[in-house]
Amino acid sequence: MFMQLFSVHPHNIHYEGEYSDTEIEWRRVCALDKASNIKTLLGLRNVATVLEVGCGTGAVLAAVAKLGIGSRHVGVDMADPQLHLDNDAKGLDILQYDGDRLPFADKSFDLVFASHVIEHVPNPRALLGEMRRVARHFVYAEVPCELHVRADRNSLQRTLDIGHINAYTPESFVLLIQSSELEIYNAQIFDHSLEVQGFRIHKYSASLKKLIRSSLLRISPRWASRIFTYHCAVLCGPVNLK
Repeated sequence: MFMQLFSVHPHNIHYEGEYSDTEIEWRRVCALDKASNIKTLLGLRNVATVLEVGCGTGAVLAAVAKLGIGSRHVGVDMADPQLHLDNDAKGLDILQYDGDRLPFADKSFDLVFASHVIEHVPNPRALLGEMRRVARHFVYAEVPCELHVRADRNSLQRTLDIGHINAYTPESFVLLIQSSELEIYNAQIFDHSLEVQGFRIHKYSASLKKLIRSSLLRISPRWASRIFTYHCAVLCGPVNLK
């Protein structure tokens, strides 16, 4: 054997059951970044109905609603969302589904989004196809891009332990989107906010890390993504639909 194999656990077992208070707070902090990224890529485009696929605690959907993106908000997840629902999401329409076919008619929502979900699913193109089917105008997807020069067996094992069975570069993620019968309207690489950077480390260390990462990303997004894990997001829609 030329290299050490990975330890593969039951898929996404990390997300089963109730979450700790720390885990719920971590997701709330990250949700602010994710919702902000959606707003950035949408720009001046208006949407009324919004569906989040893989909504987890509902924190991202709640943050999207607070930013004024849409007037009706629905979330679906394979795991029972009621087990770990964020307080801000308790007034939203949150449903459990089978993870295969979205329980909605074609073109039901103006915006369908999945933020940090595609890296978890066995068949990403099938999921994107379902999102495309129920989207009236826009599909938004965001993933962490964890394939870079610093990625090794240990770092990939850590991401695998939290259910990341697909790893991307920004280029391979764009390829996935375009090969899923989706036309890209906008795409961008995002860094973590200082709040996310500093969630588990000292404020000074977080500030220094943020400065280095953000500076490199500003100078050269291409080379920055070869060194650090950033988030790649795309706003797209069914081919030939604008």
